[in-house]
Amino acid sequence: MTVPVPASKPAAASRPGEAGQPGQAGQPGQAGRPADANRPGEAGQPGEAGRPGEVSRRMALVCFAFGAAAVPSGGQLPGGQLGGRVLIRLLADLGLSEPAARSLLLRMRREGWLHSERAGREAKYRLAPAILAAQARIEAQLRGQRPEWTGSFSGVLYEVPENARAFRDRLRRTAQLLGYGTLRPGLLAATTDRWEELLSLLPAHPAASQVLRTRISLSDGDSRRVAVRMWGLDALAARYRSVLEESRVTTEQAQRHSPGAAAFRALSAATLPIYDASAEDPDLPAGLLPPDWPGDQLGPALDRAFRAFYPLVGDYLTALAGH
Repeated sequence: MTVPVPASKPAAASRPGEAGQPGQAGQPGQAGRPADANRPGEAGQPGEAGRPGEVSRRMALVCFAFGAAAVPSGGQLPGGQLGGRVLIRLLADLGLSEPAARSLLLRMRREGWLHSERAGREAKYRLAPAILAAQARIEAQLRGQRPEWTGSFSGVLYEVPENARAFRDRLRRTAQLLGYGTLRPGLLAATTDRWEELLSLLPAHPAASQVLRTRISLSDGDSRRVAVRMWGLDALAARYRSVLEESRVTTEQAQRHSPGAAAFRALSAATLPIYDASAEDPDLPAGLLPPDWPGDQLGPALDRAFRAFYPLVGDYLTALAGH
């Protein structure tokens, strides 16, 4: 599975969150629940669903649920689809009320992050290609597979009129999922060329707009300084260290939780913040990273969490998948 921006059981290829997360999962609360922002009592409050940060955190829960549901089938859902009843049940375990979950799924469909089709009386859901692409990138990153540094950044220079704001927002969000950062207004940059992948995930360009491919060459020293500033690497490193410590504590307490839904919530508390943080990693080559980069510890921390919790959640997830 992939990050919330979503291995074998419980090895890496079947980890919840690897199939989808983008995610932005928020910080965990107590070990028995995912994040304070996602508590059931808050899920349906007026205005919450309209907040971008809150929506992205809840999107991460959807991606995590897809990944969890795939565990019994070896990490791959049949046809990449998940039934609506199972999805809503998992979201309830993660702290979303049914009305809030249905509202979130509808919003994700409207924004193109989720596809659905009817299968008899039930809806079947699939994550959008942009989400899957982000998850694949993050999964490789968590396994320590970083790209080689070519000596220059791949850039996207864009100009989109105000009356096509929806396309501009879609361009920015999709580029961010693929690992682009904003070098300056109207100029995105990544350390590898993701141009063709980006174009394949965008609708037709609106009239009077331009989206151009470019390359940005800087000295090695300037490239490292730009990377630190553009992707906020100092703050990201601090966040990594924080979520790693939280995950360590929650994982060490795994046996305190009853098998089933309670252990599943605790698993999400141990792993969702890591997936959330890893979704912000720009997938930089090792040569552009600061010394003692803690990102390399994320994958092993996830493996430890899944080894600790899988005996407590495996039967529960298998039973859900059978419905």
